[in-house]
Amino acid sequence: MQEACQDDPGAFHGAIAKRQICWLLPEQGANGAWAFYNDDAGAWQGWDAKTGASVTIELAEDFEPWDRAFNDDTPPHWRWFEGGLTSTAFNECDRHVLAGFGDEAALIFEGDRWNMASDNGRGGPVDSEIISRKKLLLESAKCALALESLGLEPGDRIALNMPSIAEQIYWTEGAKRVGIVYTPVFGGFSDKTLSDRIADAGAKVVVTADGSYRNAQMVPFKPNYTDPALDNFVAVPVAMELLDKALGEAGGAVSPDQAALIRTTVAEVLDGEVTVERSDVMRGVGKALTLIGSGEGGTAGLTAKQSAQLRIAIASALVDSPPRVDAVVVVKHTAQPDLVWNEDRDHWSHDLTHAAGEKILSAARAAGFDLADEEALLDLPDQDFVRAIWAGSPVLAVDAEYPNFIIYTSGSTGKPKGVVHVHGGYASGIAATMPAAFGAEPGDTLYVVADPGWITGQSYQIAASLLSRVTTVITEGSPVFPHSGRFASIIERYNVDIFKAGVTFLKSVMQNPENLKDIERYDLSSLKVATFCAEPVSPAVQAFAMEQITERYINSYWATEHGGMVWTHFAGNTDFPLEADAHTYPLPWILGDVWVEDTDNGQGGAIPYARGEAEGGAPWRQAEEGEKGEIVIALPYPYLTRTIWGDVENFTVERDGNTAVIASGWQGNTTRFADTYWKRWRGTWAYTQGDFAMRHPDGSFSLHGRSDDVINVSGHRIGTEEIEGAILRDKSLDPNSPVGNVIVIGAPHSQKGVTPIAFVTPVEGRRLTQDDRRRLTDLVRTEKGAVAVPSDFIELNEFPETRSGKYMRRMVRAVVEGGDVGDVSTLRNPDSLDE
Repeated sequence: MQEACQDDPGAFHGAIAKRQICWLLPEQGANGAWAFYNDDAGAWQGWDAKTGASVTIELAEDFEPWDRAFNDDTPPHWRWFEGGLTSTAFNECDRHVLAGFGDEAALIFEGDRWNMASDNGRGGPVDSEIISRKKLLLESAKCALALESLGLEPGDRIALNMPSIAEQIYWTEGAKRVGIVYTPVFGGFSDKTLSDRIADAGAKVVVTADGSYRNAQMVPFKPNYTDPALDNFVAVPVAMELLDKALGEAGGAVSPDQAALIRTTVAEVLDGEVTVERSDVMRGVGKALTLIGSGEGGTAGLTAKQSAQLRIAIASALVDSPPRVDAVVVVKHTAQPDLVWNEDRDHWSHDLTHAAGEKILSAARAAGFDLADEEALLDLPDQDFVRAIWAGSPVLAVDAEYPNFIIYTSGSTGKPKGVVHVHGGYASGIAATMPAAFGAEPGDTLYVVADPGWITGQSYQIAASLLSRVTTVITEGSPVFPHSGRFASIIERYNVDIFKAGVTFLKSVMQNPENLKDIERYDLSSLKVATFCAEPVSPAVQAFAMEQITERYINSYWATEHGGMVWTHFAGNTDFPLEADAHTYPLPWILGDVWVEDTDNGQGGAIPYARGEAEGGAPWRQAEEGEKGEIVIALPYPYLTRTIWGDVENFTVERDGNTAVIASGWQGNTTRFADTYWKRWRGTWAYTQGDFAMRHPDGSFSLHGRSDDVINVSGHRIGTEEIEGAILRDKSLDPNSPVGNVIVIGAPHSQKGVTPIAFVTPVEGRRLTQDDRRRLTDLVRTEKGAVAVPSDFIELNEFPETRSGKYMRRMVRAVVEGGDVGDVSTLRNPDSLDE
C-alpha cells in the first residue's frame, strides 16, 4: 500500500475517496445523483439528487467524479479531488437515512448531572437522550434554515462556543449543510481568546448556550464568555479606524505631527494583538500625549484642556464602536433566570429553529406530503422523509476543496493560527481511518472523551463516527464525576465498542488505587478497542489501560493539523502484535519518518517520494533506529490541513443553484502555512509538526513529546515525558507506591544549563519520604541514566488543569522559570499556581 501511494497518490487516495463517501454526479439522470462506488455491485450506487430514489449507475470502471485527483503543481498548496462535488453534511446525515437507517441511533447524549439512587444504587444520569439519524437530519436542516434566516450565505463564517450537548452537533451540521464555514471554540477558553477567534475568522454569528453543567455546578456561558468577548473587546483594525476618525474630527486642535505620533504610539502598544480592550487603546493614547508633552519628534505640546478633550473624543469613539457580529444564537440548556439580553443581537435558538421547522413543514406540504406536525414528518418512511426535508432544506454540494471548518491551535506567536480542513479529502480520509485503526463497522458505538471545541471532538466524536454510520456518545461534564467509574458506567450502559480518551484522564484514574474499585463495578466487555489521544503516553500508563480497561488499548498519534489519525495500531492484523510499549505505526498512506539536523552529515536533498524541492531549511539526515528526532511526513494526504486561515479579502464563493465553489483560487495565509509546517528541511517539502519520536527495528515509532518538552541537560536532550514515564513505573513495580501523578519540567541550572525537576501529587493520604525519593532517583537513573535524574521531587496537592482535564505543563514551566504564566482563565483550579 505504501508503494502504491508513493507511485500515484491521486489514484491511491481516489480509490478510497470514491468508496468512502458520496459525490454529486450532476450529469447522471435528469436531476443528478449522489453516489459512491460499490465494490460488491461493481457499479456506482446512490440516490437521485431531487427525489431521493435509489439509483445504480453504469459507468466505466476507471470513472472518477473529479477532474484531477492530486494537484501538486504549487507545493505546499496541495489539492485533492479538484472539480469533485460533495458535502460532509450529506455524507454524515442524509446518506444514512436514504439507505434505510433513519431510526438508528446517530447520537447518544448524556448530561453531567447524576442521580445516585438510580440503577439499584449504582447511579445514573439525570439527563440522557437517544437521537435517531432522522432526528439529527431534521434538527440540522432546521439550523441550516435558521442560519440563512439571519442573512448568512455560503462562505460566511460562524463561531460555536458551546458546551458538549446535542445542540452543538445540530448547529455544526446545519452550517455544513449550507456551506457556512464554522469555527468551534472550546467552552473553557477565556473571553479574550473567544474574541480573538471571532475576529480572526470574521464570524458574523456566534452560537452559544445560556450555560452548562460540570461537576454538578452550573457554568454560565453567554454571560461569562460570549457577552464579554463581544462587548469588552474591539478588533485592532476597527480601533485604529476609530482613532483616526477621532483625530480627524479634532481638526486644528491636533497638528499633523501630533496625530501621526499618536497613531504610531497606539499601533506599537497594540502590536501583535487581534482584539483589545478599549483601555489598551487609551493607554497608548496616554503614552503618546506624554511624548507630545515632552516635545518628542519636534511636536509642540497640548494644553491640559486640549489633552482632556482629545481623550474624551477618542474614548467616545471607541464606546460607539460598531457591533462585532450580526447575531448571537443562544441555546436554552440550564434555563438560568435573569439572563442579560441584547434585544438587537440575541436570539433564542428554539425560536429560530421552530420557525425553520414550520418552513420545512410548509415546503413539504407543497411537495405533496400531508403532514400535521414534526412528529408526522418523522413518521414518514426514510426516503420520503429525506425528500420532504429536501423540499425545504436541500443540501448544498460544494467543491472538494471548499473549507469545512477553521480550528485554532497554538503557534509560536500570539496571533491565532486557524488551520483549515475541507469537505472532500477530510471526510473521505478520516472515514478511512475508522476501520484501519478500530475495525469500526456500521452499527458500532464510539465514546470519545473530548469536546467538540477540540479536533478530537470534531473528527471522531462527530465527523468520522457519522460518516461511518457509527453511533457516537456525547457527554457533558467530566468522565470521572461523581466518581472515577463514570466513564466505565457509560461504556456499560451504551455497550460501547470503541473508546477514545486522553492520557491525562487515565493518569487521574491511576493516581488513587481506590479509583479502581469504582471502575470494577462496571462491565467493560463490550469494548473491542480503545486508544489514547492528545498527549504522549508512557508504557506504564498503557499497561494500566490494557489491564484495567481493555486488552486492546492502542496508542495513536495525530494533532489538530493532521485532521485525523496518522500513526496507530492496525485493527485485526496479527503481523503487528500489541504490547504495552507505547509504540505505534504510521498508516500505510502516511510516509512517516524521523529526521535530525546534521550540519556535518546532512544530505539536504530531496528524497525519492518527496514532491518538489523547498528552498532553504536545515541540513538533515534520517535518524538511526533508536535515535530521537523530529517526526516528518514526506508526502501529503487528503485529510491534512490545507492552509492557515487568512487572505480573507480574496475568499469568494460562487453559487449556482445547489452547488457552490471557491471562485478565486484562494490559498489562505500561504506564507505562514509554508513557513510553519513545510520549510523545516533543506531541499524537500516535508510536513513537520514539531513532535519528537524514535523509529524502532520493527517499523514502529515511540513518541516523545513536543519539541519544547525536550530539555537539554549538559548537552543531553531528554524528553520530560520519558522521565515522567520512568517515575510512573514505580506504580507498576510497587502496589504501595505513593506516586499519584507527576510533571517534569526543566529548571535553569548554573552548571548543567537545565536540570529536571519533578512535581509529584501523592496518592491520597500519603507523603513522599526520603526513602521514596531515593527509590525514585534510582529508578530514573536505571531506566534513563544519571543525566535524567531530577534534582528534586516536589510535592503538590494538584497541578494546574484546564476544564477539559489537560495539565498545563507550560504554566508549570513558566512558574519554574519565573516567566509569565499567561491566560489562567482556562484553568479549573487557578489557585494551584500559587502553591
